[in-house]
Amino acid sequence: MNNIEVYNAVENGTLGIGIRVNGQATVQDLLDVWQPFCDDQSLYKQYAEGNHALCKGCQLNCCSTAYVIPDLISFKKMASSLELDYAAFIAGYFHQEKLGLGLLRLQPNPCVFLHNNICSIYTVRSLICRFYLCSHLLGDTEELIYKIAWTGAAATLVFAEEKGLIPGVVAGGLSSFDRLFVRLLEEYRSSEGVKSFMQAQDYRDVPLHYFLPTGKEVSSYANYSDQNSGSSPGKQEV
Repeated sequence: MNNIEVYNAVENGTLGIGIRVNGQATVQDLLDVWQPFCDDQSLYKQYAEGNHALCKGCQLNCCSTAYVIPDLISFKKMASSLELDYAAFIAGYFHQEKLGLGLLRLQPNPCVFLHNNICSIYTVRSLICRFYLCSHLLGDTEELIYKIAWTGAAATLVFAEEKGLIPGVVAGGLSSFDRLFVRLLEEYRSSEGVKSFMQAQDYRDVPLHYFLPTGKEVSSYANYSDQNSGSSPGKQEV
């Protein structure tokens, strides 16, 4: 069985992208099938110039104002690529006001890593950035990728707290938007997925089964009706 297969199906009247997952798949397997979508100029992208463009080098930059807390693997790779220790990386590239509240948000408006409207760390960018497509995703698939991204972000906060790099999250002073993310991070903080990110050296070390609904390692993202969906399976496989 292939680790991951990508397919198209109609959901609520809209054609969307979905994935089938084998329980043995890893986050790296998912990234391997996801990156081609970022590079696919034939794919409809709502905010791209002319609705068809590469994500890399896009001048509209959905990332200009994004709320990015890097996943732990990306956090470590970013620091390494900049040849900085973690403390210096945090001091130079993260939102200082949020740091005081215990949140590791990259400096926004625009993102600190946007140079001439192009991402300067594209190959080590965070999962939340890698997974974002301004294309329609099927509901289960969208839920999966954001669960992975926010579990990875929760692992970054746990790691930074354990290393004494940031204080624990401070409730006072949080905006409503901050509180939304804090709730997500707290939800995932003690999960097995966070433990996996903490132990991993790379995305291939993080199994996807931690992020799939219980008892649905394969079926949750595999089941769809050819008769009812008008689906077109097998676009990519790994």
